[in-house]
Amino acid sequence: MFKRKKETKNNSSIQVNRDSVCMGDDCNSHEVNMALPENMLLSGLLQRLAGYVPSMKNVIWAVQSDAGMCGYIITDSDAAASFELCGTDMPVKEMHISRIMCRYYYPSIFSWTDGQTGNRVEKYPECRTFFEKVKKDNE
Repeated sequence: MFKRKKETKNNSSIQVNRDSVCMGDDCNSHEVNMALPENMLLSGLLQRLAGYVPSMKNVIWAVQSDAGMCGYIITDSDAAASFELCGTDMPVKEMHISRIMCRYYYPSIFSWTDGQTGNRVEKYPECRTFFEKVKKDNE
């Protein structure tokens, strides 16, 4: 009596993975196949990825794809996320992305104490902010 609506494939799938954030986080794989609507923009993908990565305070997640750098998920002291795109906010399907890796950074990763001299060492001392250092590390 009722006609069944034909299903059309309106989704694409991207293989997504992320860094481990602690030893206990290594127990299971982080890799997922994320289904995305055909018309999803890059900004929407970053918002979706913000829900995929662990909620952490004062970290930056660099989002790298097999098609190039996509953008950054930046969290504040309340773990609220903001985003910076690399390039224009275009449909993900036009970017031909099949894989994404989310790599996380925390501020102290860019400085350490030299074990032999005891001197403080800064990676990218020419960069003034934590975010500039993360971008430099992803050039």
